[in-house]
Amino acid sequence: MRLADDITITLDHETIYLRPSLRAAFRLERRYGFDKIIQAIAGGNLAIMADVIRESSDQHSTLPDFLDCISSLPLSIAIERLTEPLSAHVLALAGVDGESSNAKPGAERIPFSEYFPKLFRLATGWLGWSPSEAWEATPAEIAEAYKGRLELLGAMFGGGKSTDETNTEESRRELNAIGDLTNFHV
Repeated sequence: MRLADDITITLDHETIYLRPSLRAAFRLERRYGFDKIIQAIAGGNLAIMADVIRESSDQHSTLPDFLDCISSLPLSIAIERLTEPLSAHVLALAGVDGESSNAKPGAERIPFSEYFPKLFRLATGWLGWSPSEAWEATPAEIAEAYKGRLELLGAMFGGGKSTDETNTEESRRELNAIGDLTNFHV
């Protein structure tokens, strides 16, 4: 899974930075559902677009200026410039990395209404993060940190070798067969 980047939207002289935080994902999913948000963005629904920006921007004071910029452009151009970055942002909120599907065949699917509270529990329970740290983290950051915690626990308590350790050992053997380990770093 690729960690989510902040999304930048620039119109004329105003720039908004959107962070796909767990708090924004939880609130927006509960309010609309991601399918409705994506459809609304594609359909040019400015009210929902503004709500996504409001929930995801850490600079709430610049939102009125940003919306003023939208009013200075023809509406079709403003919507066109917002659609792609907002769609990418909503996918990051949902934890979709856009590169590949990490879902295993036959894996149980859970609704977002259960997924986000589960991520919060993992962040605060398993990872020991404060609630504010958990709410500010992205779903991808929480998932990767949780994987790291599981690898640590496996290494500490003998849960078997992780695939990274196995790959490292195989690489070492291959390089050892060549006889040159000087450039190999773990």
